[in-house]
Amino acid sequence: MRQRILDAALQLFRERGYDGVSIRNIAEAIEYSPGTIYLYFKDKSELFFALQFEAAALKRDHLMPVAGIEDPWERLVEFGRRYIDFGMKHPDMYDLLFITRAPMEYIENQDCWQLGLATHSFFVETVQACVDQRYFKSIDTETIAYTLWCHAHGMVSLFVRERMRMYSEEKREELAQKSFAMIVKMAESL
Repeated sequence: MRQRILDAALQLFRERGYDGVSIRNIAEAIEYSPGTIYLYFKDKSELFFALQFEAAALKRDHLMPVAGIEDPWERLVEFGRRYIDFGMKHPDMYDLLFITRAPMEYIENQDCWQLGLATHSFFVETVQACVDQRYFKSIDTETIAYTLWCHAHGMVSLFVRERMRMYSEEKREELAQKSFAMIVKMAESL
């Protein structure tokens, strides 16, 4: 039942956005009373925290196969490629994690936050390994990591919010991948 509730909430989120989802319309979608949902989730925020955790786990699983790549530069580039790929293949999950404002009230106390921090830490550690092996001129790991992440996030956000319609669907992903490769190359000169 819990998963059925989450599936219905995700579908409604896809159709209506966060503000358009209520406990009542989730209950209608699964053909149960709203009281049934409260047996599993205390409120809408807790329900969306659970959806964010699922999204964070899916993202981690999509990204972490790169951990087996020994060369840090190759690992970094593949991490970026997979990050972009995740957002393009799972735009609703990406939206839940990085674009939708709510529910963020208590996310720092949730398992989802810890999962996201672990994935981000792996990314920063990969950048640090690249710095250590002098792939970058700069030794400012934090700024390099932030710059690369912001660039990838910006590209994915444009895609998720359908702001790339001036390009064909095939061209969108190609441009995102090439753009990420370009920013990584530019970062080498930092």
